[in-house]
Amino acid sequence: MPFRSKETLQVWLDEFAADEANGSGAAYVADQEPVDGRDSGLVIFPLHNATTSVYIQPTEAGAPDWRVTFEPQPEATELSPDALYDLCRELANAAALCAFLQAKSVEHMAQLKARAGGTD
Repeated sequence: MPFRSKETLQVWLDEFAADEANGSGAAYVADQEPVDGRDSGLVIFPLHNATTSVYIQPTEAGAPDWRVTFEPQPEATELSPDALYDLCRELANAAALCAFLQAKSVEHMAQLKARAGGTD
């Protein structure tokens, strides 16, 4: 799908980072081999206060829904109260970015449909 191209997703990430007061510029679009000739839309969201990685991706081809995935944690994470608050802010930013990408995908698909002459 065109909205999963690295170029389109990077524009959306830049838009999100510019609109967010706390600046979530850490997320980036992963370089991936296209699946069935299409980009998969994998967005990496590094966490600075945890030993695990988080990524955001569409649920399936053709669907506008996105999900956040937590990779297995290689070791235990011990955090001070301040570091835990920081992790909570990071996770809130990941959730906001996931919701933003989903909204942009819905909008993009509606524009494509309107251009194609669909009214549903």
